Amino acid sequence: MSASIIEIASITVKHALSRGADEAEVFIVKSKNNSVELENNTIKLAHTTEDRGLGVRVLVGKKIGFSYTNKLDKQSIEKTVEKALSIARSGKEDPYIRGLPLPAEKYPRVEGTYSLEIANIGLDDLVEKASRMLNILTHDKRIVVVWGSITTSSWNVAIANSNGVYQQDFGTIAFIGAEVVARENGDVTPGISEWDISRTSFPSIEKLALRLKEKAISNLKPVKIDEGSLPVILTEYAVNSLFAYTFIEAIKGDNVVRERSPYKDKINTKVASEKITIIDDGLLKNGLNTSIFDGEGIPRRKTTIIEQGVLKNLIYDHYWGLRAGKESTGNASRSDYASMPRVAPSNLVIAPGTYNKNELLKETGKGLLVDGFQGAHSSNPETGEFSVVATPAWYIENGELKAVRGVMIAGNLYKLLEKVDALTKTSRQVGTIKSPWIRFPNVRVIVKK
Repeated sequence: MSASIIEIASITVKHALSRGADEAEVFIVKSKNNSVELENNTIKLAHTTEDRGLGVRVLVGKKIGFSYTNKLDKQSIEKTVEKALSIARSGKEDPYIRGLPLPAEKYPRVEGTYSLEIANIGLDDLVEKASRMLNILTHDKRIVVVWGSITTSSWNVAIANSNGVYQQDFGTIAFIGAEVVARENGDVTPGISEWDISRTSFPSIEKLALRLKEKAISNLKPVKIDEGSLPVILTEYAVNSLFAYTFIEAIKGDNVVRERSPYKDKINTKVASEKITIIDDGLLKNGLNTSIFDGEGIPRRKTTIIEQGVLKNLIYDHYWGLRAGKESTGNASRSDYASMPRVAPSNLVIAPGTYNKNELLKETGKGLLVDGFQGAHSSNPETGEFSVVATPAWYIENGELKAVRGVMIAGNLYKLLEKVDALTKTSRQVGTIKSPWIRFPNVRVIVKK
């Protein structure tokens, strides 16, 4: 088909209705990715991939069917529609289905989501940038680049449904990141990672490489510490790692309805320190997940989750919002055209505090600074219990940092959130979460003997 993807979506909706669907929705993605991969101090791979595809969701009564194709010719699309209809007709009725979303009266304007510079960067440019990053990192012979990636992506997304939703959006993103180890006199650090991501400009190779080298070298020459309870400061990387498997699951409306969340029946209840305010902001300027609409065509919005420690809202897509007696918060997410919508945050923003980083380290006295975790995936989202290896990590002593190894921390995230006593002024977005450094007092620290 030579039509635009939004036109294809509309045509496909009409075809699904003509073939017997009571309602239909079509979600189309067209994307291009350039990527250069590093491995063991060399450029391993440079490639460009282009993809386009279409997902069809149909309702037949209270039955739902979904199918997808990576071909946008007329025959492939019609086969995909027939398959979705077949799945719906042979499936079980869902009494909670009450139709697809209606169109909004107004869709938001978003800033910082598309860049011609990023969209037009060629693969040769990325290879040059990768070579430069590699040279800066390996100039210090103690550094070995285990893995690295420089990637640009651009995309066009369109959605249409039989209720009148008819929208499209465009986006870009640039990513640079690497994992290194440092070696000196027989001592080898764990893997140390850093990355930068931007929607509108290419991140600085030099700044990332220098930051990564400094972090890796500072993790050499570890010291021994005693077990006990210590203040623990989590960097933005550690916050993202731990929250991804606990807090994020707890605020999803589907988990609340299924009674798999500790926040069930906790609206307007204090669940965290008054220093904690968290907003799901689908309109965040330059946000990694900012867009005009979510995976069902519902406008993105800002939703306050926790305000000064009090739980105010949870997040929902259209289906789970209806089941909970709520409206969608614009939090239907799709990884691509081949996936059904699911509940997920957009940009989860933890409000910053009042400390700069050096002030926080000095005031802490003796404690632990943690930049990442191993085993966070084994945390229990229903109870908040976790037991994870803190790596990389540093012992804090009067504002000075000394590397530590073989250290675990354990506890309950939801209880620890009630005790947060300090946050930094500056924040960074890592994955879904934009976070400052966060200090938790009296965390159980276990040391491997």
